[in-house]
Amino acid sequence: MKPVIPIFPLKLVVFPLSRYPLHIFEKRYKKMVNMCLDEDRGFGITASFSGEFSKVGTYVVITKVLKKYLTGEMDIIVEGKERFLMTNFEMHPDGYYIANVEEYNDFSSSVDCDLLNEVKTKFEKIIDRVNYKLEESFWDNYNKSYMKSYKMAEKSGLSIQQQQTLLIIQDESERINFLIEYFEKLDENFNENSALKNIVLGDGYLN
Repeated sequence: MKPVIPIFPLKLVVFPLSRYPLHIFEKRYKKMVNMCLDEDRGFGITASFSGEFSKVGTYVVITKVLKKYLTGEMDIIVEGKERFLMTNFEMHPDGYYIANVEEYNDFSSSVDCDLLNEVKTKFEKIIDRVNYKLEESFWDNYNKSYMKSYKMAEKSGLSIQQQQTLLIIQDESERINFLIEYFEKLDENFNENSALKNIVLGDGYLN
């Protein structure tokens, strides 16, 4: 990741190591994506709340161009690589934003096995209650991931605000505890229809 990167503000959070499909249709972002493809570089995705950009975002790379349209629009898949802290931003002449960024890493990545087992059990309980079937590829990627909290969060029905909170936390154990508390509250106030809806709406990530 370079110290200055293009920024794509969206109403979503992309986690490190997650994969997400995007449809690019605005003229300025078509220019930005084409520049990234030509120069083999990535861009930053930062969540947008009421016109304000979150300072902590995720640097992504384009792993696949699914389709290009005659209008210049395109369908792409991006993969989260690492988080960044945006120190300032400005408008590029082509209409999109560029920003100065710094690395934003964890203070600690170690997690107690009992804690991981606890959150996995609570996660599976919620998934079972809404009869939601996760593909084997999800669990394969979960087992391989060194940030299991983020992989689990992809399919947990978190609001965008909760996703951003999780993105900001710089300790894997703290993120796991955040999810445990979330699953406990969801279980206590369980409503099958709303829970199912939340999970389905949050299922934009690719396994």
